[in-house]
Amino acid sequence: MSQAEVERDAEFDMLLRRAGIIIPDERYAGVLSGYRELQALLPKLRGPRSAAAEPAGTFVIETVTREATP
Repeated sequence: MSQAEVERDAEFDMLLRRAGIIIPDERYAGVLSGYRELQALLPKLRGPRSAAAEPAGTFVIETVTREATP
């Protein structure tokens, strides 16, 4: 898709203006693609999660303790 064919996204452009961010035309399509992918992931990121969704916060006592050596 050429730069002339890149469809502008009004909501994205408004957010960029509000934040004072200027994206060069040659990079707009790539940044817009990343923005749309992030928007698609937001429901999963903001949804309810159980403790199992946070495995870094769990441990098994046998794996974090050391046996005393005589």
